[in-house]
Amino acid sequence: MIQNGKDIKLGIASASLPNVSGAMINWFRPMTFGIICKTQIDGFTQEIVTNYCTKGVRQPFTAEQLAIKPEGERSWKWEQLHCLPDLKLKTDSIVLIDCRRYRVMALLDYAEYGYLEYHIIEDYADAS
Repeated sequence: MIQNGKDIKLGIASASLPNVSGAMINWFRPMTFGIICKTQIDGFTQEIVTNYCTKGVRQPFTAEQLAIKPEGERSWKWEQLHCLPDLKLKTDSIVLIDCRRYRVMALLDYAEYGYLEYHIIEDYADAS
């Protein structure tokens, strides 16, 4: 029986969204992330890498675009990361994935539906 929208309370209307964790997990593969934390040791900033294992999938977010600015050309690689809700990253966090540095630019919290989505960008790595 189809209910009239006016008869459904606001909090109940969203309860009908499906839990897609089963479908998402079928795409996931084991991944290891190196979560970078900066700390002060003897007056110097040190980066401490903590490895974290979970399951997820990466895919291109947008096409790699060239930005031409007065200070020089830049080309940044954006990716979209879907993973289990046990990986807790914040925006502006830096992670290592396959020996490349990425910065978390956005977080979409779908933990209620079985996954998290992050938008990440390849981060600048100082050559020194």
